[in-house]
Amino acid sequence: MSRPIPTMIGPLWLLLLLMTAAVERASAYVSSGPHLADVNVLLPPRMTHPVEYRLQGSDGCFKWTWDHHDILSVLPEYNTSNRCSISARIRSIAPYNGRKETAIYATDIHTGIVIRCKVFIDIFSRIQIFHNSIKLDLDGLATLHVRAFDSEENVFSSLVGLQFMWQLTPETNGFPHHLIHVPLKDSPLSDCGGMCGDLDIQIKLEDNGVFADFFVVKGVGIGHEIVSVHLLEPELKHMADKIVLTVAEAMSIEPPSPVYVLVGASVHYILKVVRGNTPQVVSLPSPHYRWFTLNSSVAHVDPIMGVADAKNLGITTVIVEDTRVAGHMQGSSLNVVIPDSIVLYVLPLSNNWESIEGIEAIPSVTRWYLVAGHQYVVHIKVFSQGPGSEEVYITESDDLNLYDHHSENWEISLVSDDIMAEHGRQNSRILKAAAPGLGKLTASLAYFGGSPGSKEVLKIVQEVMVCNKVKIILDKRSATSDSVMLPWAPAIYQEVQLKAVGGCAKVVTDFKWFSSDTAILSVSTSGVVQAKKPGKSTIKVLSVYDSFNYDEVIVEVSTPAAMVMLPNFPVETVVGSHLKAAVTLKASTGSQFYRCDAFDSFIKWKAGSESFIIVNDTGETTKVQSIIDDDVKAVVNGPPCSWTYVYAAGSGQTMLHAALPKEYHHFDPFSHGTTALKASSRIAAFPPLALHQVGDGNHFGGYWFDFAQVEADGHLESLDNLYLVPGTYVDVMLLGGPERWDGDVDYIETVECLDKENAHLKDQNLVQQLPSTYRSLYRVSCQLLGTFDLVFKRGNLVGVDHPLPAIGEASLSVLCSFPSSIVLIADEPVNLKGAILSAGKAERTPERVRATPVTVANGRTIRIAAVSIASSGKVFANSSSLGLRWELSNCDELAYWYDNDDVERAQSGWERFLVLRNGSGLCIVRATVVGSDQIKNSDYLGSESSQEVLTDAIRLQLVSTLRVDPEYSLLFFNPCAKLNLSISGGSCFLESSVNDSRIVEVIHPPPGLQCSQLMLSPRGLGTALINVNDIGLTPPLMASATVQVADVDWIKITSGEEISLMEGSLLSMDLVAGTNDGGSFDFSQYVYMDLQVHIEDDLVELVDGNDNSSRDDAYVKGPSFIIVAKHLGVTTLYVSVKQQSGHELRSQPIKIEVYAPPRIHPYELSLAPGASYVLTVIGGPKVGVHIEYSSLEDWIAIVHRTTGRLSAVSPGNTTILATIYGRENSVLCQAGGSVNVAVPSSAVLNVQSEKLGVNREMPIYPVFSQGDLFSLYEICKNYRWTIEDEKVLGFSTGEQFPEEKIGNQLVSSKEIQLSHFNEKELGFIKVLLGRSAGKARVSVSFSCDFVSASFSESKFYSSSVSVSVIPDPPLALGVPITWILPPQYITSSLLPSSFESHGQWDSHSGKGTVTYSLLRNCGELNEIALSKTISIQDNRIKTAESNEVACIQAKDHLTGRIEIASCIRVTEVAQVRFANKEFPLHVVNLALGAEIELPISYFDALGYAFYEAYDAVALDMEVNYPDIAYVNTTSSVNGNINLKAVQHGTALLRVSISGSTRKSDYVLVSVGAFIYPQNPTLHIGNSLEFNLEGFKEQVSGQWTSANESVVTIDLFSGKSKAVGEGTTRVIFKSSSAKLQTEVMVLGSDMVSVDAPREALSNVPFPVRGYEFRVKFSDGYNKKKEGIPYDCVVDPPFVGYAKAWTDLDTGNLYCLFFPYSPEHLVRSTLKSKDVRSDISISIKAILREARKASGSASALFIGGFSILGMDKDAMQLDLTPDSNRTTITLLGNTDVEIHWQFPDLITITPIRREGFGIGSATEYEVKAFASESFKDKIVFTLPATGQRTELEVSYTTRERKSSPFSFWLSMPVILALLMVLLAISFYILARPDRNVPAAHPATPSRPVAPTTPDRGSPSVVSDQSPRTPQPFLDYVRRTIDETPYYRREGARRRVNPQNTY
Repeated sequence: MSRPIPTMIGPLWLLLLLMTAAVERASAYVSSGPHLADVNVLLPPRMTHPVEYRLQGSDGCFKWTWDHHDILSVLPEYNTSNRCSISARIRSIAPYNGRKETAIYATDIHTGIVIRCKVFIDIFSRIQIFHNSIKLDLDGLATLHVRAFDSEENVFSSLVGLQFMWQLTPETNGFPHHLIHVPLKDSPLSDCGGMCGDLDIQIKLEDNGVFADFFVVKGVGIGHEIVSVHLLEPELKHMADKIVLTVAEAMSIEPPSPVYVLVGASVHYILKVVRGNTPQVVSLPSPHYRWFTLNSSVAHVDPIMGVADAKNLGITTVIVEDTRVAGHMQGSSLNVVIPDSIVLYVLPLSNNWESIEGIEAIPSVTRWYLVAGHQYVVHIKVFSQGPGSEEVYITESDDLNLYDHHSENWEISLVSDDIMAEHGRQNSRILKAAAPGLGKLTASLAYFGGSPGSKEVLKIVQEVMVCNKVKIILDKRSATSDSVMLPWAPAIYQEVQLKAVGGCAKVVTDFKWFSSDTAILSVSTSGVVQAKKPGKSTIKVLSVYDSFNYDEVIVEVSTPAAMVMLPNFPVETVVGSHLKAAVTLKASTGSQFYRCDAFDSFIKWKAGSESFIIVNDTGETTKVQSIIDDDVKAVVNGPPCSWTYVYAAGSGQTMLHAALPKEYHHFDPFSHGTTALKASSRIAAFPPLALHQVGDGNHFGGYWFDFAQVEADGHLESLDNLYLVPGTYVDVMLLGGPERWDGDVDYIETVECLDKENAHLKDQNLVQQLPSTYRSLYRVSCQLLGTFDLVFKRGNLVGVDHPLPAIGEASLSVLCSFPSSIVLIADEPVNLKGAILSAGKAERTPERVRATPVTVANGRTIRIAAVSIASSGKVFANSSSLGLRWELSNCDELAYWYDNDDVERAQSGWERFLVLRNGSGLCIVRATVVGSDQIKNSDYLGSESSQEVLTDAIRLQLVSTLRVDPEYSLLFFNPCAKLNLSISGGSCFLESSVNDSRIVEVIHPPPGLQCSQLMLSPRGLGTALINVNDIGLTPPLMASATVQVADVDWIKITSGEEISLMEGSLLSMDLVAGTNDGGSFDFSQYVYMDLQVHIEDDLVELVDGNDNSSRDDAYVKGPSFIIVAKHLGVTTLYVSVKQQSGHELRSQPIKIEVYAPPRIHPYELSLAPGASYVLTVIGGPKVGVHIEYSSLEDWIAIVHRTTGRLSAVSPGNTTILATIYGRENSVLCQAGGSVNVAVPSSAVLNVQSEKLGVNREMPIYPVFSQGDLFSLYEICKNYRWTIEDEKVLGFSTGEQFPEEKIGNQLVSSKEIQLSHFNEKELGFIKVLLGRSAGKARVSVSFSCDFVSASFSESKFYSSSVSVSVIPDPPLALGVPITWILPPQYITSSLLPSSFESHGQWDSHSGKGTVTYSLLRNCGELNEIALSKTISIQDNRIKTAESNEVACIQAKDHLTGRIEIASCIRVTEVAQVRFANKEFPLHVVNLALGAEIELPISYFDALGYAFYEAYDAVALDMEVNYPDIAYVNTTSSVNGNINLKAVQHGTALLRVSISGSTRKSDYVLVSVGAFIYPQNPTLHIGNSLEFNLEGFKEQVSGQWTSANESVVTIDLFSGKSKAVGEGTTRVIFKSSSAKLQTEVMVLGSDMVSVDAPREALSNVPFPVRGYEFRVKFSDGYNKKKEGIPYDCVVDPPFVGYAKAWTDLDTGNLYCLFFPYSPEHLVRSTLKSKDVRSDISISIKAILREARKASGSASALFIGGFSILGMDKDAMQLDLTPDSNRTTITLLGNTDVEIHWQFPDLITITPIRREGFGIGSATEYEVKAFASESFKDKIVFTLPATGQRTELEVSYTTRERKSSPFSFWLSMPVILALLMVLLAISFYILARPDRNVPAAHPATPSRPVAPTTPDRGSPSVVSDQSPRTPQPFLDYVRRTIDETPYYRREGARRRVNPQNTY
């Protein structure tokens, strides 16, 4: 009911506002606007020498007119910069014939304001000399002026130009002159640039021998001088005047006035005079000076000497008079007072007895703290009584004393007279502090008080404490006592604890620590210093008792320049142990750092071999640090910066690296380009030194040992014991231990021989080193019976890079004895220890025959060997000194010995070879030891022994051979899996068994296969032995096979890593699977593995056995499968198998490319001769292929074989082929295309639309009848553009191609030369600008040269087109708020939610309170029609048909406010263009490798831009040289074009609407090298370093400046400096290129901006904005009106700025309006680098000279707001049922939160989004109380002081409303309703109201306000058609908020009701 009220009072309110604005504007002109310095001027008539007067104006640009041209001459003076006149010279040109009057009129050409100046012409009546003083100092200057008066005593405005005669005459004749004339040109006077007078005219007069009205004199002698002047005008020679000037010396008296003394004091005054501008002391007595006092009862002064004696209390003046000049005297006030107090002051002294600068004296208020050994001056000052206590001047006659009570802590001495005279140390004593301690000083003054003859005494006692000097204690790390060096790196802040002593300090807090530069070093209160950045800073510590008692140390913070290893630890260790290591850092000077442990966590350690492992053990590394700290070497080598333990897992040498990365994050610092510092040390690990047997006893009665095989198998074991028979030996090898380091380190290898008592055996040659090329071989011999110990040592001693020795040891026990038995082994290839021991344990008969026979297969030769056994059961290594006898029993038909040539040796050797015949049976073999001399002569065999006591025999059972094949098989672990083994040999009576039935189960084969096949089934993982026994033989034969049951460990596809398939083709792929030990499964096992093929997408499908394809992942049953290519693209394929554990194994991924049949793009191409185009192939394979191009007719067009660059040669048609080759140059596929080469017959002008709106733009360019712009722009030139009617159409100047700039900016070193752009005109495209309604024809003419190797022709073309300019409707206020959208389109989230816009948020429901609806008439459209028009979906807009217009209304349900959000117009997309603002010249300059997003804009038929039209139409993008500039269509975002510079050159890019090349726009892309920055603008005095970008490699050359008076530049570095205003070019020349760019230099202060002093914030919001004052230099006078300039904010998301002029003062400003916290949340929500306080920059840019700008910075600190809270209703209501809610803070949420009852309310942050000034933090507020209470939550932002209070009310139960109160309130409610109804009926009854009544809203769908039907107005009035009320409010508010809208003069009056 209340909504019509604003409609009723709106016009009245608007009228009042307009009237108020008019009054304000009128009053503003009173104080601002153009001015003249004079409004009345009095000039003399024309004289012999004319008189000129400058009439000065300001704040305007004037046109001068005057009334009487016969009386007055007016000559305007113009400003040289903008031809604007602000002054004029006026001159009277008529002779005198009576007083005349006239007028001059100054008209401001900008405002039209006229100022009148009245001019009077009259004759002189008298002249007079004007002066400032009649007395001047000796050597001083005085200026004299002549003024003229008329008969009415009016002063003439100017006498400049008239000639005068000045004369100087001494007052007494015969005396010398006291004044001399000083020429004006020699005087220090100035005319202020012509503003203070006409000094140049006056100087010219003096140069001509006459004088002007201005005269300068100088005093040269003491006395009086007469100065006279008369006018040198013929008719006015009687005009004269004279004055008398006095010259005297300037005098001063010391002590300076006033002087306070005591009674009886005697003051000796000193008189000084100034001579030659230098004060000089006058020696007294002097005949020229006399002294006297004004009150002799107070003091008496000697008239000659100037000594004053104070007699009584009071005030008088002591005066000295210069007797040479009458009245020239100087005085000083003398005050005789009574003292009130004595104050002592102490001040430290420097060595030269001067006070230390910056240190003030300390008064005797508290105890003094002095430093022992320092000198101080103690000042004694006496102050008088009274409220204005003054210091008393103490004289020598005053009784002032200072006592020190004979203290031992200091010495007091008097100040010498010369020091007192030089430094003025009166009433002072020198105190030298000697020893620490406490004492007292006493000062006293005896003076005459009130009683005559009696003295009184003043006294003061001062405590003095002498302290030791404060000293900073540095530990042994520092090499000097006054400096410390600390390291620094980004994010690493080294700390060090400093300690201080002295200063009478008892605790740590008795010291204060300071840093001279906290940005470099910070220091804590306890003396902890932290490095902040490189530099030098002084750390100062002072005593809290005495700020003069301090010590300081210079701490230099430097970036580490080197890193070295500390040589404190061993560099070699045994494998399995640890090495210790540490590094230290050094500065660039090589100096060590004081401490650097902060780098420990940032320095990364790495070993060069995997055998060395870095151990990060905190406890151990701490031990390393403590060891280094305690080591004296640490002082010499530097402190440890990082330390580590290295575990030696394997042997070898490597480098241990320590690296400090450039960036201190978690990545590998050893990768290329990331290491800043590094240090390396060679380390080594060696296996334990061990002995290994090398000699083999296999042929000599010992065990077998193959050193090479054992070493290869890695089973080497250390040899601890060795058994030898006397007379034998064994070779051993010493392995392990340290390897030789290098030639600078001594290497040792020794052996020691010890007996059982560890005595050295020197005479026994037990060990002999054998010669070897690379290994240490030793021969150990057995000469005597016994046991011996051998100790071997090997290692490196101390040397270079080897600070500590590393030596390994190995021991060997050698037992020399005879064997106790021998053992025979049969059918063994070698004497294995295991076989020997097994044979030795076998049972034997008393005849030493083994009880169990040994079964051997017949038909072959077997080996029989004997081995010696010791009594301990150990096997001998060598028994060759003993002989054997061999015997055969029952072997005649079965076997015989095989002997070689040495029969005798073979028969006695320890091994024999037995040849087995093909028979079967038993054969006995025996071996017996035959005696040797050692055995015979020893007691070893016993007294009854014989030579044959050592014997052994075996029985051999000969049988046939049985085999199982294969001997090794791999069986897949699956219950269903089966494996077949084949059997051969033996009989058919077989028995099979397995050694582990848990792994393999034997399945009996079917009948008929028992003798040839064996089937196995897996039962568990592992390896089993399958034994097959042939029981048909006696004894039975046995064969075995090993079967491993395993799961799949790996699977691999063997068909290749990359595969290319044409769409629709098939391919078979092979697999292989196996285990980690190298085995692979048989093909029969794959069927049990459930192999699954995985394909990433549906580009490729699997084909089953029935040739059916499947998109889903499928299983295969064998080691191969088939795929088919279905769709284009690249995909991956892999095969997986599941292990029994459930883990899935995958094969390597295979990249599969499915390609389409290739085709050449463009398929059909039309070119003119001489034009070129780069062809590309679309489709075809891309992986591992190359393409070759060819032309069938080279005389028509030629094509480059590899690049595809096509060049048109001569007219005709030809075919182009593209052949694609694969690996090994195999032809994969081929594509073809056609090319038409022709000379075009005509050209036409192309525009995207033949209509254009006013102030709208549209590109225009010519095209050929055959071909397009691609074949035109390179071969045509001399473009001439004309427009028939330039009032209708014009060319946009920003769209032209300035050849010089473009040609000079981008130059390629190879393809593009500087002359390229000069020869080829780039004017083939223009941009039309609609100026006014009408129709005009645009024409172009140009010439083309069709030139190739075999063809040449030139042709001239011309074309024209008519374009109509459509004007706006008479009233189109809705255009700025109208969004143009395409039909059938859904926008992005254009309508902001309440959270994003105004912070209105319902914390309970989570829904916004702002809704949007469309304005339309109620009932205007039915449901079907509504579905076909514009609609709103959430915060998006959906359009339907074209040519629809609607407005959107926004309603805030929280406040009830309704506004017009926007209007929508739906139309088709008619034009597409590259964004003008981004590329105004249609040229894109890119450096090589650069990438850019080219924005695309859409427009309707008249050139109006679409607000949003993403993907509304399909676009085609094409570039003629894709090898130069590549268009990536897949990376385009929001319709932008992603363009990448590939190589140097120039290309043309076209964007067009698909299917219509007429709807196209072009941009020229130039890729190459250029100078950076391009076309900069500098101010005088600025410096700039130019760089090169876009070169493929480093280029050397020279820099030059085309005009060094504007810019100077260094020849090699490119560093330049602006030295003068103007424009020039900076040029770079090299052997391959010449680059240049334009540089503009402006005046230093052309535009300047002053920022506010205070910090800026957006809460509270500055309604009038923050004022940034804008000033212009003389070229742009600051008083000049109408200077257009723009204001820009950086960063722009913070707010906006607009230009404003204060009409009252004329000052220019940029007003900055920050965005609200809600807006900042929306604009910066996704940014992570936004701070809460940022620096903003306001820039003022001249519109007429965009490069002239100025800027100022200010600190902006964001505020906060509470979402959904009105400032008038900040309250939360909680209840037990709803005891929690959420509140959201927007903006700068770094707040402090306080409330009164923390036990009743909890506030918890639950969500935070964004950063800095654009963050949003949500808090949960929860109440826990059982009773009602009230609290207040206070949010405080410390950065700005912002404070917001939120009331909290908690109610435990709801109040029950009484039924009586309800009935009592009903009458009041009814009365209010009646009043509202009456008001409504009154408003609705108005005759001019024609808005139909709104229909009631339905609950299901709210009806938005609609626009009434225009076709049938109910009442004829001027308000038809009717505009909705919200739109009217919007228009009024826009008018009110428009700056100066109401101040302007006549403006077209509009009725906002009549809108379109």
